[in-house]
Amino acid sequence: MSTIPIEGKNAAHVDREERMKQARNVMIIGLVLNVILAAAKISISLIFESISLFADGLDSALDIATIILGFVAIKIADRPADSDHQFGHQKFENFFSLGIALLLITSSGIIGYQAVTRLIVQTDLVFHVLNVIIASTSIVLKGILVWINIRIGKRIDSPSLIANGLNFRTDILTSIVVLISVTIGTIKINGKTLFWLDPAIAILISIVIIFTAIKITRESAHVLLDKSADKEIIDEIIKISRRQEGVKGIGAIRSRTISESNIFVDLDVFLDPEMTIEQGHDIANIVEEAIRKELPVKYLQIHIEPYHPGDGVKCISEAEEE
Repeated sequence: MSTIPIEGKNAAHVDREERMKQARNVMIIGLVLNVILAAAKISISLIFESISLFADGLDSALDIATIILGFVAIKIADRPADSDHQFGHQKFENFFSLGIALLLITSSGIIGYQAVTRLIVQTDLVFHVLNVIIASTSIVLKGILVWINIRIGKRIDSPSLIANGLNFRTDILTSIVVLISVTIGTIKINGKTLFWLDPAIAILISIVIIFTAIKITRESAHVLLDKSADKEIIDEIIKISRRQEGVKGIGAIRSRTISESNIFVDLDVFLDPEMTIEQGHDIANIVEEAIRKELPVKYLQIHIEPYHPGDGVKCISEAEEE
């Protein structure tokens, strides 16, 4: 059996220097907007005693940490392969995404505790226009951050930026319910405000944050546990390989996914046993070139196997494919 490891040369990627430049720009924008939002929300919530606005402010403060963590993750993941990490450092981004999820769960616990305490105390919320202004502003600014993080994250293939984008998308919902809380929650009915609405919405925010953390954890775990490529990708690899002249059949296919545009594949190709090593090598190169041209495969390792149909070797032959 011959083994031909082939490192991706034609895989779509953004230049490393340009990738870091775009990630740095996203980080700066996110930091500036979240520092402003966190300071304004927490200050105003303490003055006017809105627990839901405080929860939203704490979430924005936490976003500052996730943005910094995300940038550090990108910087580490962008390092080239070395003797200790021969397949590169891309998984560091997913590892840091788990850290972001942990921070989200922590903030959810703090928010939930504060909200339950407020429900017990039953403190009325007083209407103030500043609460409405900051909640409305947050919706607009978080929408901008969602667009920037997800758009650039997909462009430079960054799981941590996309994770932050999903987090900010949850923040939009948070700010919307906070806006409802600081307006409707101050309406008096029979001389009493709907005091329970503000902490109830804060509890809802904490639950939404937990679900966001679970989503980020699940997606990161898939990569860290070497989740296989989608069935559509595997089927396409088989079809492309079978189309190449000289290929008698395809055997085992093993794959793992780092991201949508970064897939590692280990492939068994059956060839005529009468071929020379050089002929087999040439066909393997043709298969590699064809796969890499059509699919986001970064690393492809091809094992050449002799084709003996009478030996009962399990492989996907041309007849079986048809």
